[in-house]
Amino acid sequence: MQIDVKSPRAKVAAESRRLRDLYAPVEIHAMLTRERARADRTRREFSLVVFAVDGTSSMDSQLRLARVVLKHARNTDEVGYYDQRSICTILPDTTSIGAWQFAQRVCESAQGRSITAKCKVFNYPTIKELSTENGDDRRVNGHAHMNGNGHANGNDNAHLNGNGHEHANGNGVAVMEAETDALPVANLRREQLMPFLFDGVEKELGLPAAAVQNLHSLLVRPMPWWKRAIDILGAGTGLLLISPLLAIVALAIKLTSPGPVIFKQRRAGIGGKPFQIYKFRTMCVDAEAQKKALKAQSEQDGPAFKIKADPRITKIGRILRETSLDELPQLWNVVKGDMSLVGPRPLPVDESDECDVWQRRRLDVTPGLTCIWQVKGRSRVTFDEWVRMDITYIRRRRLFHDLLILMQTIPAVLLRRGAR
Repeated sequence: MQIDVKSPRAKVAAESRRLRDLYAPVEIHAMLTRERARADRTRREFSLVVFAVDGTSSMDSQLRLARVVLKHARNTDEVGYYDQRSICTILPDTTSIGAWQFAQRVCESAQGRSITAKCKVFNYPTIKELSTENGDDRRVNGHAHMNGNGHANGNDNAHLNGNGHEHANGNGVAVMEAETDALPVANLRREQLMPFLFDGVEKELGLPAAAVQNLHSLLVRPMPWWKRAIDILGAGTGLLLISPLLAIVALAIKLTSPGPVIFKQRRAGIGGKPFQIYKFRTMCVDAEAQKKALKAQSEQDGPAFKIKADPRITKIGRILRETSLDELPQLWNVVKGDMSLVGPRPLPVDESDECDVWQRRRLDVTPGLTCIWQVKGRSRVTFDEWVRMDITYIRRRRLFHDLLILMQTIPAVLLRRGAR
């Protein structure tokens, strides 16, 4: 039996939510975390649309806008305050295309009520994260299917809300944007979206202007003040105390191997934002060029690359790796704020990009010099176990837990547990 969404009963159900039912920002964030966990488990995507009244922050205008959003939202959508200045809607099982069509309807309806609304669309996961090993990108939930040329095909499902409106998931062509987390939008030209684009969220979070943004950027956890204080004090003091040791190691590298003393590499930081990590060079100068040929010999499962008898490692480099002395220059990364003393180890950008969707939760916090993996497993555990340790740390990130991990790291380094 099919439900008539235009029946009086369905209409009453759709309009049953009032302004008093709007969720608070903390509740919205909890719902986003819940929806991400569900999307990771089911491989289905969802979207978030943030609305703001253009040119004013009066409570009356926001409430009028909220009424418009509630009118267009489905029963399964969650509506609340993203912050003190904006209203948001969480759209389960909705692609970026469907989210933009919903956003356009809300903004156009608001204009009919003399409200100039702006909006921003976020989507999870990204098309890039739904990539398969053979290079084809597919929406595994049965929505848009992308081939290697970036063209979307297929007829997508449409979701009906209580008022009989559709959150259509669209057909057409989608173009992948290289080197960015911005998502493509099919059948919707950017110039058509510009009147509705809201840039307040981007300015606050430092995000680039884009039609659709990766929702990961909203789920990162800022570093607590106590953690940053420990980082500055610990890393700063450490650099001063070990400066003679750093000079000795640098001299040893220079005398035993041609090339620079410091190795620099792009790693994935908080929210996936790339940064440049510093290490003492332990390999030959063309090590990165040789990595592709050695990839098949990796002894670590998953995207991480590790070989016990790596032929690229120099004689002095092997000693530095076994004693973890090669990591000491990263204290400067900690001082800069790219890293923390305790946090998930940052992977090279290419390896991080190959992680499964759920594994990218490790990017929710600032990466660190040491974490649970360093003191309890390292090269002896699978990559999935490694990531689960990182997620466990994120859930337990507290002052006492950080201090405990730092204390446990000392014997782990001295005993060379799992060092390669």
